[in-house]
Amino acid sequence: MRRLLLTTIAGVVLAAIVHIVAILLIPVLSASDANTAYRMLGANGRAELISARDGRGLPLPRESDPATVTAVCGYDLTAGPMRVVARAGTLPLGLTLHRRGGGVAYAITDRAAIRGVVEFVVMTEEQRDERIARDEEGEAARELRVVSETDQGLIVVRVLVPRPSDRADAEALASGVACGMAD
Repeated sequence: MRRLLLTTIAGVVLAAIVHIVAILLIPVLSASDANTAYRMLGANGRAELISARDGRGLPLPRESDPATVTAVCGYDLTAGPMRVVARAGTLPLGLTLHRRGGGVAYAITDRAAIRGVVEFVVMTEEQRDERIARDEEGEAARELRVVSETDQGLIVVRVLVPRPSDRADAEALASGVACGMAD
């Protein structure tokens, strides 16, 4: 009886360990994560809208809200830093940087706009160090530098649509976000 009890406990512990490891490996092994689905969006230098009416078959973001317009711009920092520029409008705008594998690395809203523009540069830590070395001594950097822990990820743009009549303005604001190589 004692041997059966020990065997059962060992089996349950082993099953728990295998279960936990399998759950933790899902983001790493998944080929259908958000980064994979959306990574080609924004290749033309502009954020691209995602909607249920989209004919491309892209999945809606998990936190999709009918009162928001969502646009996505994928980035790959292996070729260099990426500059993101968004014009502030009359509708609330938010930008989030999602790193590959999940998680928000940075978020900013239109409340941080300077002269009606929200602008930042996404880069790796090495690229940031290179920029700091090139900066003039004693002169403050004139750009907001956001360090990404991963080379790939997504910039997600969300614009609040308070009234249905504002949808066209929100779509124009979201798709007007520029995301291209930094100079």
